[in-house]
Amino acid sequence: MLNLSFFGKSKVEYNGKEIGDRLGNKAIALICLLVLNERRYLSREKIIGYLWPDSNIEAAKYNLRYNLWLIKKNIAEDKNHNLFLKVDNDCCSINNNYEFNCDIIDIMKFKPSREDSVESLLKLKKLFRGDLLEGCYFNKCDEFNDLIIYERINFEQRKVRILQRLVEVYENDKRYDDCIEILYEIMEIEPYDEKIALKLMDIYQKSGKRAVAINYFNKFSYSLSCDLGINPSNELKNKYNEIKMAVSGDESNDETNYNVINKDTNLKIVSYCIKNVEYFWMADVIDKIIDSGVEDCIQQLSQKQLLDLSSIQSSISKFCNDNIDIINYRREIMDVCIINSFIKLMEAVCRKRNVTISILNYCDIDEISANVVEYLRKIKIKGLDIIE
Repeated sequence: MLNLSFFGKSKVEYNGKEIGDRLGNKAIALICLLVLNERRYLSREKIIGYLWPDSNIEAAKYNLRYNLWLIKKNIAEDKNHNLFLKVDNDCCSINNNYEFNCDIIDIMKFKPSREDSVESLLKLKKLFRGDLLEGCYFNKCDEFNDLIIYERINFEQRKVRILQRLVEVYENDKRYDDCIEILYEIMEIEPYDEKIALKLMDIYQKSGKRAVAINYFNKFSYSLSCDLGINPSNELKNKYNEIKMAVSGDESNDETNYNVINKDTNLKIVSYCIKNVEYFWMADVIDKIIDSGVEDCIQQLSQKQLLDLSSIQSSISKFCNDNIDIINYRREIMDVCIINSFIKLMEAVCRKRNVTISILNYCDIDEISANVVEYLRKIKIKGLDIIE
C-alpha cells in the first residue's frame, strides 16, 4: 500500500518502507503537483514550466521522463494491477483507480456532514502536521513556489473549516472546554476573525465563565484597535454588553467558587488562575478587592488608572466617571499601564489593610500575572503577603 504525506516533512511510504530518498525532491514535488490536480491531466509542458523552467527544452523533457521512470520503478502496481500514474505523450495524471492513502486527498474530500464525529474530525485535524511541503523551495522554480504558497493558504482555510465543524460537534455534546481549545487554535490562524471571537465569548458564557469572556473581549478589542485601527463590530459589542449585564458584584464568586474574607484590618484573598488567559489572576484579585468593600482605597486611583484596570476587569468600571467611553478607551503601551495601575491599586489597599493573597493553582498562572507576582515580591509592599 502506498501512503503519501505532504504536510510537514514529506513522506512517501510503499509497503511500510520509506522510499522518499530513492525518489528525490523533484519526484516528490511532481507527485504532489499531480495529487493537487488529481481530477485533471497536466500537460508535460506545464509540468516542465513548474519544475524545470530554467532548463533547455531537451534537458527539461529528459528530466521529466527520468522522474516519471523513478516513480514507476519505486511504486509498483496495486493489487488490482493498476499503475499509480497515467502517462501519455502529452499529459500526466494520478490514476484515480489506484489504491493509496494521501493526506491532501483526505483533506480535500472533507465536506461538513451530519455524520461527522469527533473521532473523524480529530483524524483529519492530525493530518495537518505542518505546512504543505514544509521546507521545500526550488531555486528558479518561481511558479511552482508561488503555487505551493497559494495552496498553503488554501489548506489553511480548509483546516479552519474542519476545526469549526469540530467546535460545532463539541458544542452539541456540551464539551465547552474542548470548544475553547479548538477556537483558540482557529484564532492562531485568523487572529482578527470577529465571528470566531464572538463564538468564543458565547462558549465562555455558556460554560459560566462570564468574567473570562469580558477579559477576552477587552484583549481582542485592544488587538483590533492597535493592530488594525478599528473597533469591534456592533454584534461583538452587544455580546459584551449582554455578558456584562449578567455579571453583578457577587456573580463572579458564584462562578469561581472561592471567597474573600474581610476581618477588621486584615484582607485575605483566595485567588485562582487559568492557563494561557492573560491577566486572569490580576483580574481575579481586582474583583476580590472590589467585593471586600474597600471603595475608599479604589477611589484613590486616578481615572486613567481605573480605566486601565477596567480593560482586564470590567467590575471596576463602576468607579469611573459616567462620561468616559470605557469600551473605546486605549493608551499607548497598554500592558505597562495596566501593570502600573494594578501595583498602584495594591499599594492603596495595603495602606489601609494587611493583605494576604493565596494563589490556589500557581502552576496555571498566565505569564503576565506571574511576572507581576514576582515584581510585587521584589518591591515588598508593606502589608502585602503573597503565598502559593
